[in-house]
Amino acid sequence: MTPSRPASDLAAADVSTGGRRIHALDTLRGFALCGILIINIYQQVVFRGAAAGTASQLPEAVQLLFHQRFYPIFSILFGIGFGIFLRRAATRTDRPRLVLARRLGVLLLIGVVHFVVHPGEALTAYALAGLLFLLPLSYLGGRAALVVAVLLLLAGAQVVNGFGPIPGLLALGYALAMLEVPAALERRTGRVAAGFVLLTALSVGWIVLRLRGAELPFVNLIGGPGGGVSLLPPLAGIATGLAYCCGLLLLLRTPLGPALTAVLAPMGRMALTNYLSATVLFLLAAGPLGIDSTGDLPRIVGLSIGILIVQAVWSTLWLRSFRYGPAEWVWRCLTWWRRAPLVENGEVASARKQDPDHLGEAACRVGSCTG
Repeated sequence: MTPSRPASDLAAADVSTGGRRIHALDTLRGFALCGILIINIYQQVVFRGAAAGTASQLPEAVQLLFHQRFYPIFSILFGIGFGIFLRRAATRTDRPRLVLARRLGVLLLIGVVHFVVHPGEALTAYALAGLLFLLPLSYLGGRAALVVAVLLLLAGAQVVNGFGPIPGLLALGYALAMLEVPAALERRTGRVAAGFVLLTALSVGWIVLRLRGAELPFVNLIGGPGGGVSLLPPLAGIATGLAYCCGLLLLLRTPLGPALTAVLAPMGRMALTNYLSATVLFLLAAGPLGIDSTGDLPRIVGLSIGILIVQAVWSTLWLRSFRYGPAEWVWRCLTWWRRAPLVENGEVASARKQDPDHLGEAACRVGSCTG
């Protein structure tokens, strides 16, 4: 009979960062996937990969409720995951930033390959912004990082259209992680509700002004290429995305919460796999469905729902047998430069129960995906 290995040996063989999983973050990540998918179908199928100048061609409902509303959620979650991973990786290695740099480098390579079939995809932007902004920012505390995040957000939103706010949003997520906001979500119902009311009021106000055709001022204090970008539209998108987050967090506290978590959290845990596989699915299905114009909204919505149903079922079934999604597993192995256990055997599961501080699964993953 083979003697059982001590929990410390199993910890050395494992490459997960220990800690209690924050299921609300997984659920938010899965929710963000749903909204991003519709925009990606328009950009890759209808506009053939072009992004600049296409927003005004989207159906008005998509402009006001989806465009630039969901990628801020992903970006903030990426920053949160970065902060949590950095803190927990420091318990496993003396050089956690080196591990994170390698992790972001691997993500960049994945993004470059993905860019070939999905021009304008977000992984390259997240990886580059992480390397250029988050790694240096990791030497600051939470409050200082929050100040830098606000400055980066306001500057980027005025200089670069589209992905300009990403460095600031990543920094905001990192600051929130350092201030331990994610861990306190379950205890801050009042603050979440107040945020929902305020952000929803701002979002509804913006939508009403847009629907009435109001002349909105061009607000830009620092210039930029071609005169820069007005600050108001990206801030409206961020406010709406955060309103969605607060609303979902409140729903998770209702009887609907377990059902929403059961559907969305597995998708969020496999966000990298689902983000990549969605590209394959909608590129293969769009042609036979005849999707080729902005007027094909019903078919685009139908395709999105179909893909999301497939991914919800697939993610749930996969995670019943495996610890990570396929892409997440590859990413984790290359991050730590060792083979991570994919199927959790009984010995590891037993040790996990005995020593959860060292063998617990990661509370969240770096970026818009599980790690």
